[in-house]
Parts: sequence; structure tokens; C-alpha cells
Amino acid sequence: MSMVRVIIDGKEATVEDGTTVLEAAKKLGIEIPTLCYFPNVFEEATCRICVVEDKKTGKMIPSCAFPVSEGLNVETNNERVRSDRKLALEVILAIHKIKCQSCPRKGGRCELLVLCKEYGVEGIPVCAECPLHEEDCLLANGEVCLGPLTVAGCDGICMHSNRSCEGCRGPIMRTDVIKEAVKLYSSHGITLENILVKLGRYYSSSPYYDSVVKVIAQFFNKNNKNEWFDEGDE
Repeated sequence: MSMVRVIIDGKEATVEDGTTVLEAAKKLGIEIPTLCYFPNVFEEATCRICVVEDKKTGKMIPSCAFPVSEGLNVETNNERVRSDRKLALEVILAIHKIKCQSCPRKGGRCELLVLCKEYGVEGIPVCAECPLHEEDCLLANGEVCLGPLTVAGCDGICMHSNRSCEGCRGPIMRTDVIKEAVKLYSSHGITLENILVKLGRYYSSSPYYDSVVKVIAQFFNKNNKNEWFDEGDE
């Protein structure tokens, strides 16, 4: 196998021809984020999180699938790359079903959440950071926890101390997340009135407070009447 010289973030390396940019970067100790890449299992380059910029052509290329060639020069973390990754994250979140309470990656193993925090993308609730799983959820013990309605980013500090989330990071704006939260609250016998008592403490200072409360109330009303939207109606 022939060897080629490549430059990644200003660092030069000699690697086997055909090596992917992602693999070459790892040899240099440069970490490039990925979500969809699993070696020998799934290598379709669909998430676009691992994009890097080819300095010669100006093209954005998926590092997990793009093979190196002699003289290739790429940057992995410049402003343009980070902007493209942020856009990719927003697209992924737009179609990602947020069911953090039952996700095996909750409590510190959610790569999507880690990337969202790094790139300033909101849309995942505190439940993703909570170490408690469904059977231990504070809601199951009758505590009114605002984790399902609150923007993640605090590392679930309250829940790590076995205390309920007070909503200090402000409300989630995604209606699909709010809908799942209302379903969860209702399944544990927690009412709209219970939620509203706690919402005002931190949410009232949010410019979105009134609109969020309105959406929450609408979903509670639909739940009470068993009139949920079909999945495709939202």
C-alpha cells in the first residue's frame, strides 16, 4: 500500500493511501465528532456532523467517508465547519424523536446532547442528563419535576442530588417535546395545576412564558379528552 502526505489543522502526517480523513485525524490526535459512523457496521456518512473543509477546493467533505490523497489539506474546526455542524445538528433534532426518559443513553451517554451543548443548539430536555431511569424517575414518586420541559445544559445537577428540576434553564420551545412531557406527567397523575405552580418560578422571566404555558395547557386539554394529534399532524 502506497503512503501519502496529508495536512490536518496544520499538522502533517503520512498515512496509507485510502485512509479516511477521520482515521488520519485520529492518528494525529485530532478528534472529529461523529454520530452515524460505526466502523464496519455503518459508514454511510448521513449525519454530516463530521464534515471538514478541504482548503484547496473549499468543499465541505464528510471525514468518515472521504479518502485521503497526496497533499490533502483540511481544517476540522474552523468557523465555517462549526457553522455547518450546527446546521446539521438542527436538522437532526428537527426529525429526532425526543424520548429521553426511556433512552438508554440518558444520564451522561448522549452524544447528541454533548454536541448540542458544544454548538449551542437547544431542543433536548434535562431528562437526557438525569441519571434516573424510568423506574426511578422522580415523577413516579409524585414529585413535580420540570426536567421534561426544561432546556438541558446543567448536567442534571438537581437530579444527581435526588431533587427535582426547578426549570432554572428555561423552557423547551419544541411542541413535540412538550407533548411528550405532558403525556409523561399525565401518566403519573400530575396535573396542569401542579405544573403551573412550579412554572412561574423561573419560566415567568422568559419571553416565551405565555406561549409555552398555552401549548402545555392545550396538550393537557387534549390528553383529558383523549384527542392527541396523529404523529404527522405536528
